[in-house]
Amino acid sequence: MREGIKQEVCGHLQPFIIDKNTIAGNIQTLVDWNLISNYHKPTGAVNYVFKGQLEYLQCDYYISSLNSITSANLPNVNELRDSNLQKQSKYYDFKRKYNASTGHAIELMLHTEWANGDWGMPKASEYLYNLGQYGYINLFDPYLLRDSEILYSDTRYKVGCSIDGSLGDFDHVEINGGYSGIISYFEEEDPTNPLSESSGDVNVGTQAIQILPSRSNRKIILISNDSDKRLYFRFANSQNSVSINSPFLEPGESLSLDHSRADYSGGNQHQWIMSVARNYIPLRCYGIRESGSGNVFYQEFY
Repeated sequence: MREGIKQEVCGHLQPFIIDKNTIAGNIQTLVDWNLISNYHKPTGAVNYVFKGQLEYLQCDYYISSLNSITSANLPNVNELRDSNLQKQSKYYDFKRKYNASTGHAIELMLHTEWANGDWGMPKASEYLYNLGQYGYINLFDPYLLRDSEILYSDTRYKVGCSIDGSLGDFDHVEINGGYSGIISYFEEEDPTNPLSESSGDVNVGTQAIQILPSRSNRKIILISNDSDKRLYFRFANSQNSVSINSPFLEPGESLSLDHSRADYSGGNQHQWIMSVARNYIPLRCYGIRESGSGNVFYQEFY
């Protein structure tokens, strides 16, 4: 089994649409952490772990069929004089009067489900009104995300959405979101597919020449400069990529490379990106010398 791998991932939620066909009280899945986890799971991963969280969640809406609310009916909150308790009281009084039951709003609710159990009571809710224009709610702040069950991933959890009230023919509500996370896992070797080995020598001079061909299933590479002249090399798809500006091995130096590490002590380190060294493995390798010629030993496992 290879060494553990850790990678950052991110993605977007499939847009969640609410319209005239949405049934009030019917809870539909908005976020399925298990599906998201499985989407990012590499083939053959062992001891796979997904840790993620929502990065944003927003609601855009256009509602024209509901009873409109004039500005005169909005709660009068004086920021300089009203205390927080007074402001909350005015907002609650406003929502008790202008809500789904009076035909002035659609109530949008979030729910969570644990391990295919019951959705239970809403974790948070907010009203959507007829604004006479497009409306927008940031569901992170200050409305809906007050519960870690919604914000953080657990593959046993789902986040659902429901409404109270009904929409008209031209009403439209869309919820969008995005997430980020870290996946960690081990890659397991296939015991039914034993490694094959190939080795040999290539004489490299002042004309670029291929040392190794491309091989999609290659796993390990060893290259050794057996000449008394410096060897310049490049992993690429074309021999034109190798030059005296490429990474190089001095006489007697070698390079070994596998999926988890690269041992390289040669020069032009700035041309050798260690963090993505594993991506070089399937590519062709070319060599060239500034002067003279000599053998390059190679060995590969695949």
